[in-house]
Amino acid sequence: MKKLVLSATLLLSVATFAQKDELKVLKKIYAKESISDKDLQEYKTASDALQTLATEESDKVYAKFYKTMYPTVVLASKGAKATMQDQMNLYKPDFIKEYGIVINETLEFEKKSGKKIYTDELIQEKDEFKKTLNSLAMSLNGASKFKEASEAFYSLYTFDPKNEGSSLQNAAQLAVNAQDYKLAENLYEQFYNSDYFNNGIQYFAVNKANGIEQNFGSSKEAKDLRTNYISKGIFEKPRDEKVNKSKGDVLRTLSILIAQNEGDKKKLELYVSEARKLLPNDQDLLLTEFNLYFNQGYELIKDDMKMVEEINKVIDNKKKYDELVAKRKEIFTKALPFFEKAYQVKPSDENTKNVLKITYETLGQPEKAKAIN
Repeated sequence: MKKLVLSATLLLSVATFAQKDELKVLKKIYAKESISDKDLQEYKTASDALQTLATEESDKVYAKFYKTMYPTVVLASKGAKATMQDQMNLYKPDFIKEYGIVINETLEFEKKSGKKIYTDELIQEKDEFKKTLNSLAMSLNGASKFKEASEAFYSLYTFDPKNEGSSLQNAAQLAVNAQDYKLAENLYEQFYNSDYFNNGIQYFAVNKANGIEQNFGSSKEAKDLRTNYISKGIFEKPRDEKVNKSKGDVLRTLSILIAQNEGDKKKLELYVSEARKLLPNDQDLLLTEFNLYFNQGYELIKDDMKMVEEINKVIDNKKKYDELVAKRKEIFTKALPFFEKAYQVKPSDENTKNVLKITYETLGQPEKAKAIN
């Protein structure tokens, strides 16, 4: 029994040493300016091994860190031979999102543990990466490459969702400019449901030199920068504004996009109803709500002429005749609420008046039909 216990203890010790060795290898290679093919292979081997060897919290944190950073090590190994395409292949949305997550997790762990191994480097790297992505997005927008600019801004948001909510808004707006309305709907819905939209605050102040009000952004850093400039006398008249002040406009855009994409009708009804409360006189919203109801009603009765012809053919077959008449009434009963809502939204529309009259008459409600002028 002692031999078995001793063997197990020995194996545990070997695994622990091996684990520390893997971390040493990874740390050493990651710090290199120039990375050889041999370094790359050693890094991959050590990283793969560490995924199963890591047991303590610190080891798990750095195992994930080094694994996530592997693509950046591959890019670094190409040195001056790395092409723009090599960089574009690396900075895909999924990688950028994971890259941002692992940076934040590592920073949080080092803050908690009190051991700053990569903290200073990662803070600088995070800041530089955000500046690079923002510069790329702005350049693409300036070149009217709206789809690509939208993707770049969205990548910036996924990299740092806590502080880059405005980039999600930019991505949504640029998707509209690119006329990719499916993408725009998806992004606007993400924006509408985001913490930035619902809880964010934008910080404004007036530049004393030119009298123009400047938006500093919505992050804590933006607020601190504004405070600093005001204390130095460069800016004045600070003003805070909730991001969701534009809720009506966002819901309006989202409603129009869903309608254009022929998307979820229940979702559209909810959004357009909320938007109309905030923007009751908006003509685009009024038309969107009207079309929503009228089209749903018309979709139900669009084949009514065929049904009438079918009913006329079986006029001598009472059983079949009664069945078809009952079926027709059932269809118009389902369509009635939609036509009534369309009429409430736009009572001046002649087409709606006519179809609503026909619906009432078909359902045996002639008095209601006469009441429509």
